Amino acid sequence: MPLKGALASSLTANAVVPISGTNMGAITLANGDTRMYYQDANNGSIIEAAISNAFNVGHFEASQVLVPSAEVRHNSPIAVSVETVNGEYAQTHTFFFSPDNVLSEYFWDDVSGTQGGPNCEPCITSKGFVGEPGNQMLYALAYPGVLRVGFVSAGTPNTVSEAINTGSGWSVASLTN
Repeated sequence: MPLKGALASSLTANAVVPISGTNMGAITLANGDTRMYYQDANNGSIIEAAISNAFNVGHFEASQVLVPSAEVRHNSPIAVSVETVNGEYAQTHTFFFSPDNVLSEYFWDDVSGTQGGPNCEPCITSKGFVGEPGNQMLYALAYPGVLRVGFVSAGTPNTVSEAINTGSGWSVASLTN
């Protein structure tokens, strides 16, 4: 049955944006401005896509490679967090595992721009926290002055560990009673 009316017009007037990915995460601001992060199924890099709002009212703006494929484990989970100041992006953090299962990060802030990679000193990558090979559990939480990243550590594989940064560097602890 053919589509009629406004629905048909909106579906035919706007072309879909081709995305072929595996794992993904996203962040949004109160105004709807959205960033989606996914691992490209074709080359393994992590792509950042900017979308102006929810898909029903917004539109795709641009995309770029955030993390080169050589730095990302195949089928890595992706966790993202955002810190805002006055309703604007102040910091965005993208967490994933390297091919050697090192918990890794790229981040953007409104002062320094994008930072990341194997030699990024302020990144969690520099701490060498190793995840359990092949494990897909990963989360990120942020609130003013604190970042928390949960994962299954190779050192304590039977529970969840959490890397915490309260402004004075990263530390890690496992879930206990």
